[in-house]
Amino acid sequence: MKHTVKGSLQFILAIMLITSSCHKENTSFDYNQAVETVSDYVEAQQMTDLILSTYFKAITDSTLLTNGASEIDGAFVTCMDSSTKIVIEYPSWGKDDGYGHYRKGKYEASTESDFFDSLAVVNFTFHNFYYDDDSISVGNFTLENIGSTANHYYLFNVNATDVLRKFHDTTGNIKYQVEQNFIRVKDPSSPYYTDDDYFKVSGNLTGVARNGSTFNSTTNNTSNLIYYLSCQWINGGITEVDIPEFIYNASIDFNNEGDCKNQYTYTINENIFIRAFDGD
Repeated sequence: MKHTVKGSLQFILAIMLITSSCHKENTSFDYNQAVETVSDYVEAQQMTDLILSTYFKAITDSTLLTNGASEIDGAFVTCMDSSTKIVIEYPSWGKDDGYGHYRKGKYEASTESDFFDSLAVVNFTFHNFYYDDDSISVGNFTLENIGSTANHYYLFNVNATDVLRKFHDTTGNIKYQVEQNFIRVKDPSSPYYTDDDYFKVSGNLTGVARNGSTFNSTTNNTSNLIYYLSCQWINGGITEVDIPEFIYNASIDFNNEGDCKNQYTYTINENIFIRAFDGD
């Protein structure tokens, strides 16, 4: 009987040691991989915001609305088909977009009504489009004009599937989906876009990072992401990022006291990291 009890205790201790060892290994998942995954989420969010910024500028650009053509964010932008189609085109050799990124190729936004009609659905298509020399392809990308909020701001619902960014440096791909609300807070001093216009973004952006790890980001409408048309970086809001392979979530704080700064802060298991949006 004593041998049986002793053998059982040894077995239980062995299982506990194995479990403890596996837990420690999972805890270290490792932090570098978690940091890479968070960084790729931010890359995806920033690129989505900047691509949409050019469109949002276009639909309130005084020159485009008057003459049917304008240069916006380094692109030659035209309004076609009785103002139901906007073409945003960069030269084949590429051009800086004014936000510190290099774009080439074109993307188009089209609707069956007016871009500002309530419940109007805008479809985006991409043609040989490159962002910082990385090829961009999209399964489906739509924007729906939900109408005005109680504060008379425009609310847009953005849905995108199978957005694929293939990095030219062969480090891999980021593939993601978007389901987010964009509230446009307009500078009341002008009907056209100004540097004081900004967006409040909430919702989900999920995907797979270059290292193969999955990320699921959630931004509540009580802590919206904030980005100004005049700034290339998100400068407000908090996002929670779940990394299923990792036992800890990441909390990303984009608040830079209202300043346009090339940095954001995130916390993983009470460890605080500061990282640059562009470059290190």
